[in-house]
Amino acid sequence: MPTQRKVDQVASLTELLSSAEIAIGASYQGMTVAQQTQLRQALGAEGVQLRVVKNTLLRRAAADAGREVIAQLAEGPTAVVVSNSDPVTAARLVAQFRREHAGTPFAVRSAVMGDTLYDAAYVEDLATVPPREELIARIAGGLTSKIAELAGLLQATTRDFASLIDARAKQLEAEA
Repeated sequence: MPTQRKVDQVASLTELLSSAEIAIGASYQGMTVAQQTQLRQALGAEGVQLRVVKNTLLRRAAADAGREVIAQLAEGPTAVVVSNSDPVTAARLVAQFRREHAGTPFAVRSAVMGDTLYDAAYVEDLATVPPREELIARIAGGLTSKIAELAGLLQATTRDFASLIDARAKQLEAEA
């Protein structure tokens, strides 16, 4: 018979997983409390959550949320990093923590985005993607530069045509 505490944990985890853009499964055993606290604070500042969960509760919450693929993150002692907004931010923060704390046993095992399970290498690749705002700025810059180039070409064509007419008029005046 499940305890009320476990029922509450499953309900909380189900709510978190149902709206997750990305869920990263990681091993955490051997991390000090200070390291875990530091990681939680870094993630929390960007709206990303870290939860250490029992595998049975994670599997049940994934099933209740209708996201059974998330249950595949449960292998060994599991910490789940969840972002409800930007998957790149979560991956970047995890990779940054691992770089800054190279000796820590915290390691990404796999991740789920949508209904697809990805390996740790994918999370590392995802961490190298520029932030959303920068990507939007690059696209906007590329579009405006092409529009400016087109406007310049149209002006040059009009200017060249006017010069051609002026030269022909001078030529006709010289002949007359």
